[in-house]
Amino acid sequence: MSIVLKRSEGWDIKLRKRIKNSLSIKVFLWVFSALTVCSILLYGIVLTVLPKKYQVTSDEQLNANTKILFSKLQDMRYEEAVDEIYNFCIQNNSAAILSDDNGAMSFGKIKADELTVATSNIATTVTFLDSRSEYALVVSSLSKTADTILDLMLRFLPVVFAIILLLSALSAFICSRVIVSPIAKISQISKRMTSLDMTWKCDIKTGDEIGVLASNLNTMASRLHETMEELTNANRQLTDDVEKFKSLEQQRRNFFAAVSHELKTPLTILKGQIENMILGYGDYQNHEMYLPEALKAAENIEYLVKEIISISKMESMDLQDTLQEISLKQTIKDTIQSILPLAQDNDIHIHQNIRTDMVLCVSPNLWSKALSNIIGNAVRHSSCGEKVFISVQSCKNGNILVIENTGASIPEADLPHMFTPFYRADKSRNKATGGSGLGLYIVKTILDLHGMTYHIKNTEQGVAFFLYIK
Repeated sequence: MSIVLKRSEGWDIKLRKRIKNSLSIKVFLWVFSALTVCSILLYGIVLTVLPKKYQVTSDEQLNANTKILFSKLQDMRYEEAVDEIYNFCIQNNSAAILSDDNGAMSFGKIKADELTVATSNIATTVTFLDSRSEYALVVSSLSKTADTILDLMLRFLPVVFAIILLLSALSAFICSRVIVSPIAKISQISKRMTSLDMTWKCDIKTGDEIGVLASNLNTMASRLHETMEELTNANRQLTDDVEKFKSLEQQRRNFFAAVSHELKTPLTILKGQIENMILGYGDYQNHEMYLPEALKAAENIEYLVKEIISISKMESMDLQDTLQEISLKQTIKDTIQSILPLAQDNDIHIHQNIRTDMVLCVSPNLWSKALSNIIGNAVRHSSCGEKVFISVQSCKNGNILVIENTGASIPEADLPHMFTPFYRADKSRNKATGGSGLGLYIVKTILDLHGMTYHIKNTEQGVAFFLYIK
């Protein structure tokens, strides 16, 4: 018994919890209860009022008809009056007694087994044309319609109650579906909104408050989606900027570390030479021999410092103020002319193959320096008798300026580091072959300022520099 009670209590708790958490069930119960109570009250009112009201109306109608009858009888003979009273009783479901001193005559007599009750009596005296006697006429209502109505309504009460429950349940179900269905959709949408999912659209298109709410939700979701996309893009851009900043900061640290290393060696050599000459140690007494070497070391330091200052200026300059339209073909021609003596000294032939001229919007000084460093590197890193080819090739996104020197090769492991400051593929770091190590870094800085794409790779003939020009 206790197990049954516990199961019953558990089921009752689950049912209450389900009702509490379900708007559809709540609306169904509210509407069902309201319709059932209202219908029962309405039926009770009808059950109470209708029979009484019908009886009052029936009595009023009988009184009115009786007055008409009384007025007609005053102008009739006795025999005619008897027929008139008889017809009246049949038509109005009533009984009448016509009496005088000699006796009485009854009209509309009801059988004893019929439960008929006279609800009202109307009496008057009448005289007829063919008689001077005065007759007493009493009219009684025999209608039992009101009692019949009450009896029928009480008899059909269980059926009516069942119909009320059925219609109330059906109406409550329809109302709960109509009212709760859009709210349930909005509830599902709100759950998706909590997970920041805005890829939905509420398709409730009504003119009521729920339709307005759905429209407002669609508008809000659209704006939130746009805002989230903007924030995502801004966050992505910020992340990229932070990564670029970290990369630039790391490059700057590496650059200054390399600068300190590059300046330390020639400064140490220069300082040692000058100290030895001042103290007159050994061969250093011959100033004429070591002063040119000291001067050359100082010139190397000066060149390196100028390059560093040039890079610093380029990184901080406003490029937009210096942009001009120039001819690609002419700038290449001018650069070749400036490098031609170096190429002739090393028996290197420069071949230019630019058939169609192009106009570039660049900073002329920076562009000339970048072009000079690229072509100069190609000449300096080519063996005697080799060739340098300069050409423009077409591609899907524009054109490519290709500068290729033959007879040279760069180890594949060194290619990704060629634009690093002070990096030389020649591990001996020989100044005669490796330069200052800032040439390609300067090229990178200039081309990055112009937003140009570039790379170096080995070819079948040698090494080629590719610069993409839109």
